[in-house]
Amino acid sequence: MSMTNTVLVSIVIPVYKTKEYLEQCIQSLLAQTYYHIEILLVDDGSPDECPALCDSYAAHDKRVRVIHKENGGASFAREVGIKNATGDYIMFVDSDDWVELDTVACCVEIAQRDNVDCVMFGYIREYPGKRIITPLFEHDFSCDVVRAEEKIHRRIVGLKGAELREPQRVDFLSSMCMKLYRTEFARKGRIVSERVVGTSEDTIFNLYALEGCRISYINRCFYHYRKTNIQSITTQHKPDLIDKWDVMYSVVQEYIDGSGRKEEYQTPFLNRVACGMIGLGLNEVGSRESLWQKTKKLRLILDKPLYREAFAQLDISYCGVKWKVFFLLCKKKAVFLLAIMLQIINYLRSRVAA
Repeated sequence: MSMTNTVLVSIVIPVYKTKEYLEQCIQSLLAQTYYHIEILLVDDGSPDECPALCDSYAAHDKRVRVIHKENGGASFAREVGIKNATGDYIMFVDSDDWVELDTVACCVEIAQRDNVDCVMFGYIREYPGKRIITPLFEHDFSCDVVRAEEKIHRRIVGLKGAELREPQRVDFLSSMCMKLYRTEFARKGRIVSERVVGTSEDTIFNLYALEGCRISYINRCFYHYRKTNIQSITTQHKPDLIDKWDVMYSVVQEYIDGSGRKEEYQTPFLNRVACGMIGLGLNEVGSRESLWQKTKKLRLILDKPLYREAFAQLDISYCGVKWKVFFLLCKKKAVFLLAIMLQIINYLRSRVAA
């Protein structure tokens, strides 16, 4: 791709206990066809060989900068990266993932051609011996602020209408990865620790970062999302996820209340809460507790006022048969049958990774 490498792109990588994967990640960035980048390796107090490996790369390539800090979690590591970035644009990559070699070049070209503040793209889920190509949309597009608010920003809050056909995709657009941000917009993002809100810190970040944002989408899957890292926070049972998501929902509600968009965003938000029962339910049935304990936990969730409100208003007419059954069980609090259904879904999901 022909273009003048004058625009600097900062690539922020939080690093913690990923020594088996870190080299592939960094090499995929150093080999980018777009040379004018700075790679910010934020060592989050990793206790393994990662800090030394980061320093070694910095010693051999001037585009690599290393920041060592005490362990505080990926969110705060990204925050340190954002504060230290000197680029016109910022991109985030997790240290156990990697990207295609023309990722930065294509994103910068589109950002400048369309004069947008964010460029989004798809990803590939990488399982052992298997990969699943996962585009976010069906074709390229570019949005002005008004269209991006409905197509992307509101969609990050939650689903509505026909989008409920695939409730499992409620967080499909939320990741901080798979995006190139204009730096001033990345700095608007609100950083909340994943240790406080569970695995949905990206949603909160993007509610703020993408507000008033012009966005383009490239229908290519540049990002390789590794699904085999057992250290990943997204692969472990989380006994406190219910409480953390309560905090997350309160932060999102706070955003909506102050956004001036409550009338259009409240229903999608309540639908997010209802769809979130899929993730919470799978988390609970993934524990080693007895089936009775699991059903008790499911009832505790469904008895919460926010969940009662969410399921009371949820329109399931757009859902396929599987999800209609799932949501009807939630509405009726048929927790034993719900637990059985969740265990079946969990088993089928494990077969995909096998």
